[in-house]
Amino acid sequence: MGVAVGFIGFGEAGYHIAKGLHGAGLSPIFAYDVALESDVHRAGIETRAAAADVVLCKSLADLARCSEIIFSTVVSSVATAVAREAAVHLGGQHYYMDLNSTSPAVKKEIAEIIAPSGARFVEAAVMAAVPPFGHKVPMLLCGEAAAKLIARLSAYGMSLEDFGHEIGRATATKMFRSIVVKGLEALLLECTMAASRYGVSEKVLESVGAGYPGIDWNKLANYLIGRTAVHGERRAHEMEEVARTLQAMGIEPIMAEAAAKRIMGFARLGLKERFGGKAPESYHEVMRALEDAQETQP
Repeated sequence: MGVAVGFIGFGEAGYHIAKGLHGAGLSPIFAYDVALESDVHRAGIETRAAAADVVLCKSLADLARCSEIIFSTVVSSVATAVAREAAVHLGGQHYYMDLNSTSPAVKKEIAEIIAPSGARFVEAAVMAAVPPFGHKVPMLLCGEAAAKLIARLSAYGMSLEDFGHEIGRATATKMFRSIVVKGLEALLLECTMAASRYGVSEKVLESVGAGYPGIDWNKLANYLIGRTAVHGERRAHEMEEVARTLQAMGIEPIMAEAAAKRIMGFARLGLKERFGGKAPESYHEVMRALEDAQETQP
């Protein structure tokens, strides 16, 4: 028996997962994005939907009628509001899988919002960048229905790990991993911004590699700084969420706050638009664009 899947939000993550699922033979796939109401964004969403063979719905109610498994792939700041809006259209036939980068506390709040509808809530933590993997991006799932959801999707090659019933554990794993991953992005960014002024960035990173063998630090900088150039704002917001979570736990978020500040300052220079939303291959390209952006600032 086939599975009908729907996406709330059809940005980068939703598009790449949907496209991969379609390639693996899953059909039909549906999506609803509030941005369809915008003349500015509608064409881009329609283009992505056509490329992934996804049917666009006119409302959340339409999406719920068409779908059994619903993926919430919206920006983290609206994840709770979207869950409230979706819940009134859900029933016992639905799985509601939240993939958004929110805190464990927010995941628990969303689970409580969904519960009265009878839908089965599953928390998902996406543990790598989506585009390179598509629907096979590794995810940790939590919730009583996690195992059943994995079984429903097992035929399509998704990389889903049942991480237990307790809501929040999957997100906590991703969130506290981000202290290292995005903290490293911020460190490499600050390092190369300074070292590039003297033309010594490659030598600096080669020297770092001498102390940490097994890692090509210039290659790593290319990857991390390239991603930050086009996804910096979202990544900074994720670190701000990490900082708030640490604060609530009684842990002073010194490193998380610093990483968020460095990445957000970088994002506000408009490099995403300069690169057309596509990550550059070399951090040297980013540094040149950064110099140009700083020179044109008043």
